[in-house]
Amino acid sequence: MSVHQLKGNYYCYYRITDENGNKKQKKEYFGKGIEGQKKAIDRDIELKSQGKINEYKTNPNNYEKRIFLDLAEIYITTKANDLPATSINNMMYKLNGVILPEMGHLSYDQITHHRLDQYVKKRLKAPVMQRCGKNAANLRKLKNPDGSIRFTKKNTIHRELSDIIAILNWSVKRKYIPKNHAAGYQKPKRDDTVLRPPDYTEINAILKHAPNHLQRALILNYYTGLRPGVAELFNITWNDVDWSDLTLLIKSAKKGGISRRSIAIHPDLEKKLITWHQEDEKNDQQFIIYWKNKPVKSINSSFKTAKKRAKIKRRIRLYDFRHAAITQMILNGDLKAASEIAGHSDVNMTIKQYEHITSEIKRQTVHSIKSLDL
Repeated sequence: MSVHQLKGNYYCYYRITDENGNKKQKKEYFGKGIEGQKKAIDRDIELKSQGKINEYKTNPNNYEKRIFLDLAEIYITTKANDLPATSINNMMYKLNGVILPEMGHLSYDQITHHRLDQYVKKRLKAPVMQRCGKNAANLRKLKNPDGSIRFTKKNTIHRELSDIIAILNWSVKRKYIPKNHAAGYQKPKRDDTVLRPPDYTEINAILKHAPNHLQRALILNYYTGLRPGVAELFNITWNDVDWSDLTLLIKSAKKGGISRRSIAIHPDLEKKLITWHQEDEKNDQQFIIYWKNKPVKSINSSFKTAKKRAKIKRRIRLYDFRHAAITQMILNGDLKAASEIAGHSDVNMTIKQYEHITSEIKRQTVHSIKSLDL
């Protein structure tokens, strides 16, 4: 099993055994470019993983040659049915780009606390790389606004270590390995900075320079607090709009939260939806957010361009529009209602993710006490 390229077309090569017991060669083609290469690699991992699963079932006590790469491949294949595609793709990106080149060749018992210390030390010195153009080999070092090189943050390393330990713990649970030698490892303290959500002026400046599909996405995101991406925001259709009840039906991502929820439509959003619906009825368009009559999968590029044209230099992410909505709901409304609208499984999750506004909530709660006539 391996991935090859013929005239720019990526294919996966492997052998199969027919019903007569004869071994035959087979090729599966996945197209050109980075997307074709990614599909071919994913298929190759799936095939290898399936072989490893069968081997582990046949030899359940043969632990000696079980390296982390094998365990990671089996983990991804098995979890693909339980986790949303975005989560699997993100994990695949981290594994193939960073983790496996460093840890993939190690046997499970070589991944110890000391080895993870070495991993952390090396990652902290690694600059953040960004792909330029369509060629995956064209990389450049990202820079901070002051021109300095941007290095890998501790919160990024924290997530990578969480994946490594999760794979090892899962492998122990499945009895593919007898012990996780990295269990109990103390990961570096996260250095997440609390980003201030975009304010009214910044939001309007970005909208002013946004193309139609980006405007729709940002306005919807701001008034509903949906998760930006194909799991929620980009998947909204006109069938999800209840015009009589003025609500949006959200079929949520598999993130342990509420699977289906309804969100009340803000009066300003209602006006926009009416206008958009009149435009889309002419083209028989199903999705509310689309580009060239096709559903949108990403708006990162158009968002960065609009932000640049709006001359906003501070860091603002698409997700911050969700944060802007939920923050206002918490401060000006009801915490439990905001939690349900956000799609969180319980209020504690909302409190944990928005703990930076806890002091403001407490202040407003105290100020709500009626004044005495002194």
